[in-house]
Order: sequence, then C-alpha cells, then structure tokens
Amino acid sequence: MRDDVKFPYAETTIHPETGALLTRGERPQTITYMGLSRTFMASGWWPEDGDDGIVAGSDHDAFDAALDELKAEYAANMRALAKDMRRKTRLTQKEASQLLTGSPNSFSKYERGEALPSWPTALLMKLIADDPKLLEKIRNG
Repeated sequence: MRDDVKFPYAETTIHPETGALLTRGERPQTITYMGLSRTFMASGWWPEDGDDGIVAGSDHDAFDAALDELKAEYAANMRALAKDMRRKTRLTQKEASQLLTGSPNSFSKYERGEALPSWPTALLMKLIADDPKLLEKIRNG
C-alpha cells in the first residue's frame, strides 16, 4: 500500500448490538444538565430508523462542548440567583450564608463563582427570591 493514498472515512458500519446498518452523518442531540438543555449537531454513525447510533473518538467533542456551555450557564445563573435573593431580602453575604447554609462564607463563594449551592439550597434561594416574605418563616423556624 502506498503511503500517499488516503482512504475515505468509512461511510457505513454495522451496529454491534442490533445489527442495524449505520451511516456516517450528523443528527441533532439534546443534553440536559441541572434543568438546562442544549441541542446541537452530533457526528456519528446513525441508523435510518432514528434509534441509537454510535458516537466515538472526536465525535464526543460536540457533547463535551455542549456540556461545558451548560455548566457555565448554570454557574452564572447561580451567581445571579444568590445576588438577586440577597438584594430582595437585604441580607448580607454572611447573614444569607448562616441562615441558609450554616456556613459563614458560602454566599461569598456562590457570588464569586468559586462554589455552587447544593440543589436544595438553590431551590430555597429561588423560592425566597420569588417571595421574600418566606425569609421570616425561615428565621422564625
């Protein structure tokens, strides 16, 4: 075989589990992270019936990029939510931290993007931001 001859990338293959004929191409795929979704075009081998295909090697890069975008968006949303909740309740970072997490510096870390709140803390922040009167119920036990 000559080194200068380039063979085309395989256009079809057989699915190892189903035996279906898979064709190389792109399909829209949707991933979800912490309630956020992103649809993107993914390269891979896909059956005609729309069932599961095979994604391998560098095809995963599109999935990784979409997930990275979702994680960054979620982190930005959490920073904004922490600030919004404190603005609406007029709590200091320390007060909000002690009241909602028991930790003295958690809101400082949330607002700087150094940490993410747990899912229950994020839900509580959202509820309080939507209805600041809930803060009194929390304070009074």
